[in-house]
Amino acid sequence: MEPKVLAFLGQSEAGKSTFCETICKLCGESIKTPKKEPFYYLKIYGLRYKNIPVYILYTPGDENFIGEVKWALKVCDAAILLIDTTNPLKYHNIRLIEFSREEGIPLFIFLNKLDEIEKTNIEEILANLSQILESPYIPIIYPYKDGASFSLIDIIEEKLVIQEGLKIRYQEIPQNLKNNITKIREKLVEYAAESEDELIEKYLETGQLEKEEILRGLKKSIKLGKVNPLFGGSSKTGQGLISSLEYIINLSPSYKFKLEKEGLTHPSIGFIFKNYIDPYAGKLSYGRIFGGKFEAERIIYTSTKKEEKYTQIFIPKGDSLEQVKEVNEGEIIVFSKVESLTTGETFSNTLINESFRIPEMPFPMLTMALYPETRADEDKISSAIAKIKDEDPSIVFRRDEETRELLILGIGLPHIEKTVEKLKTKYGVKVKLTIPKIPYKETIKKPVQNVIYRHKKQSGGRGQFAEVHFHIFPLERGKGFEFLETLTGMNVPRNYVPAVEKGVREAMEKGPLAGFPVVDVKVQFYDGKSHEVDSSDLAFKIAAFHCFKKGIEQANPTLLEPYLEIEITVPDENVGDVVGDLNARRGRVLNLEKEGKNTKIKALAPMAELQNYVVTLQGITAGRGYFTAKFSHYEEIPPFIAEKIITENKQTQERENK
Repeated sequence: MEPKVLAFLGQSEAGKSTFCETICKLCGESIKTPKKEPFYYLKIYGLRYKNIPVYILYTPGDENFIGEVKWALKVCDAAILLIDTTNPLKYHNIRLIEFSREEGIPLFIFLNKLDEIEKTNIEEILANLSQILESPYIPIIYPYKDGASFSLIDIIEEKLVIQEGLKIRYQEIPQNLKNNITKIREKLVEYAAESEDELIEKYLETGQLEKEEILRGLKKSIKLGKVNPLFGGSSKTGQGLISSLEYIINLSPSYKFKLEKEGLTHPSIGFIFKNYIDPYAGKLSYGRIFGGKFEAERIIYTSTKKEEKYTQIFIPKGDSLEQVKEVNEGEIIVFSKVESLTTGETFSNTLINESFRIPEMPFPMLTMALYPETRADEDKISSAIAKIKDEDPSIVFRRDEETRELLILGIGLPHIEKTVEKLKTKYGVKVKLTIPKIPYKETIKKPVQNVIYRHKKQSGGRGQFAEVHFHIFPLERGKGFEFLETLTGMNVPRNYVPAVEKGVREAMEKGPLAGFPVVDVKVQFYDGKSHEVDSSDLAFKIAAFHCFKKGIEQANPTLLEPYLEIEITVPDENVGDVVGDLNARRGRVLNLEKEGKNTKIKALAPMAELQNYVVTLQGITAGRGYFTAKFSHYEEIPPFIAEKIITENKQTQERENK
């Protein structure tokens, strides 16, 4: 049978890590890395079940690291959502279901922690699942409470499942459960029959299907996302894991389904879904092979026209790696020290022009500023950032052109803090995190005419002389800067005009109110005076600089602040609280749009009021709300707020100048 890649999803504490380790041990693979804390990155396990290569992709259960889920879904054949039956369903599960649906990945449900029988609430969990799943769930390994313990029933076999290591044996089900199990099985067979005309005809005629026909029909329905198979067990004790794995392997679609969806036809093709920088082994690039075979000591080609030799290749084995000579189609391959392989790269063993679609990363909802602590940290930070981004493409670094700050953008504070911790522990770069500066600007509200400034300096020898005459006008918001030269006569030689414009542009870098850049002004240079000997480019640049400064002080200067256009998705019951909070932040709601049980709120709000907004939003919505934002425009700041900003900025400048 073909190799299988299975992505394990679920909220924190759902038992994913224990599941992965237990299934590895049951299949004879040792676990070498002790689990000291929850994983915040995608982890890959390798095992063989009945000689079938099976790769398990463990995904973190924290919303801050949901980007890792998207990379796992990109290469897996099926996703298994682990449900903690001892706790209520968290909203994180809804996001995971949505992501699986968006990627077109079949979703299997595994009810976990059934061994904690006194804490479980299976009925409530199943009722909630029915509400959030678009397609119905259908039990295959069905759990039921049996006094102070639980038992598992194989619905297809209509037998009790007893698991002993890798062996599965069956027992007759209790008489009192037979009617209920028969009804569940009839429903399951109906879903299987609906997938094929041949099967539906046989089912209508005979009222039954053979086991092979049921599996064939279910596999088609699962592939099309029409049904979600449900299993149960305990990752801690191992009960239910092998019987569930057996069905999941048989019912999940072929990896070639991915190629069909992507419209890819190249005979040798793979996709890099994870890079990890190991302090000892160097760069390790994890990829799924969807076509062809890869051997050690060959050349790799990418769809971005990169070409590089490689020597060693590995496969995941347990939670570590095994060096091999070749890796076959459908399996996961690990390249060592191939620097050109970035996350999201399509690769081949021959020249290739096709490529997989790269998954869209979740929007970074929190922005912080990074300041290296020492000069040595500053020297190392660029190299470290490049490696961090290769390991986690959902983290964003950029330099703000206005404030010149180095910004880090993450899904939330834990995402940023873990990245900063990695900078320190893994790459030896210490940084301080601060709230970013807001890129305020200054402008004018009224025109001023006939602004004149004469620059004259005489100190022996050749002096400096230049006189410029300006009209200064406000422009529409967002128009930036316009320089207009309308000189007549020969008072000012035209070769000095570029120096005048340069002087104005330099003066615009710091406005009169708080030293922020000046925007949305028009300067008309209409006259001036020059001297045959003492005039120069420098003199005219200085004159223009001071003339502009003089003019805008007379033109009713004012502060501007950036506004963001935001789209906030929240549960319907939280709309009122979120809108009220936006109003308190000087926001303006533009539109409300219904999306299932959620509402999308489109609004405008000042950037300054949205710093750390993700914390408030998650507090209001119990972690169920999220948003995207983009720059919209600049608006004038209300006077009482502007005064506060001007005062604070002047105090900051005074401290820096001391």
